[in-house]
Amino acid sequence: MTSPIARRALLAAPAALALPANHARAQATREFRLGLITPPAHTWNQNLTAWGARLRDASGGRFTVTLFPSGQLGNEATMLQQLQTGALDMSLMTTSEISNRVDPIGALHAPFIVPDIQAAVRMLRHPIALGLLNGLPQAVGCVGFRYGMVGMRQILTRDVTNTLADLRGKKIRITPAAPTRDFFNIIGAAPTPLALPQIFEALSNGQIDGVDLDFESTINNRFQEICRTMLLTNHFAFPAIGLMSARVFATLSPADRDLIRGTMTEALDALCDSMPEREERQLAQLRTSNMQIRPAGPEFFGDAVAQFDRQWGPRAPALAQLRAAFPRG
Repeated sequence: MTSPIARRALLAAPAALALPANHARAQATREFRLGLITPPAHTWNQNLTAWGARLRDASGGRFTVTLFPSGQLGNEATMLQQLQTGALDMSLMTTSEISNRVDPIGALHAPFIVPDIQAAVRMLRHPIALGLLNGLPQAVGCVGFRYGMVGMRQILTRDVTNTLADLRGKKIRITPAAPTRDFFNIIGAAPTPLALPQIFEALSNGQIDGVDLDFESTINNRFQEICRTMLLTNHFAFPAIGLMSARVFATLSPADRDLIRGTMTEALDALCDSMPEREERQLAQLRTSNMQIRPAGPEFFGDAVAQFDRQWGPRAPALAQLRAAFPRG
């Protein structure tokens, strides 16, 4: 006959045997793949490398992040498709491709929506802008954690540019975003989508006449050596979004979702906080080049801003709200 103590031991054995397996599953390691279009030396890559280390430590070593820079996994459109299927876990992606699929995001690409980088950072933390992230899981199959930034956009041209007439008919490289394309069409230029690695050669041989770009990418790619003019416009704020595949996000426990969201939010906030000082330093560096730097505000473009708002206002209701929240003048 089995004693009461022995019976209790036998009954407890299966539960005891199950504990290591459950514990192992709870502590399973996971590598997240994060795609970027920016090169390894870019601010984004440095920021996200540090975030990966922070996530690894905060998760007790369970989570690691491997970055795939320089468009190794494809352009943003390709990476967005991979996020939708769960083939890619994460990306820090400009809002360009998102705005092609989600019209309300186009409000963030409106010309002269804010006057400078400091206001752009404030705008990306405003409830109106943050509210635009809520629809992303349904619209594009991704969870949007927080905004980052590329930097304010300027217009660089191979030739001397003094007036708006000098831009008319000129091929200006843009990122393939519908709001960007529409603005350059409105001002009479010829918007020309082109991948970043192709710009230097295209500028050098005259395939394009200019480029819509930020300070950092200008310096990293030495475009100031080719272009004779920079119109210092700050015409677009150029946000990015920290994204995670909604399919992948759904596989995580609530605690792990909070951990990833919280640490990435901190990282992207730090990225945005660094931008004003970074842009000031980069502009000072560009002023040492032979390129003419010519300030040009909204008035330089005539009624282009009003035309843009009439075209995009019905498609992006937040546009009018952001104009009211961040008045110029």
